[in-house]
Amino acid sequence: MKKISAHSKTSLFLMEMIFVLLFLALSSAACIRIFAAAKNNHIQAQEWRHIQTLTTSVGEILEDSDGTAKSFVSLFPDGQIQDNLIEWYYDSSWQLCSDSQASYKMELTLHETANSRQGTLTFYHATNDIQIYTIDLVFPIIENSDKEASS
Repeated sequence: MKKISAHSKTSLFLMEMIFVLLFLALSSAACIRIFAAAKNNHIQAQEWRHIQTLTTSVGEILEDSDGTAKSFVSLFPDGQIQDNLIEWYYDSSWQLCSDSQASYKMELTLHETANSRQGTLTFYHATNDIQIYTIDLVFPIIENSDKEASS
């Protein structure tokens, strides 16, 4: 008869425990990656939501203004004007702030044309100046029939 050694069962148990710990470690690493990606997606979704709101506001103001930087800033305050470029700075919670505390920057470049109001709106990460989003806004100038009849 063969003798069955008692330590072979314990070595099998230890091997099973090692595999269980390995599986647990791998699944934990996968969960950490999933949660990190979810956080990045949440931050990006917040950025896009604020960008969409600001783009809509800028477009409506550009459509109703006379197309100059001064009239635009009178309707959308706290912008810094440099010729036809207007800049706004926002902190990480999208509140207006100074350029030294900014996390985001919004730039509007106004283009002068005879028959339309045009501008290029661009959003940046202020810390590393990486462009997030840009859009060209164009609104035709429509003359009222009253003005045309009197001329």
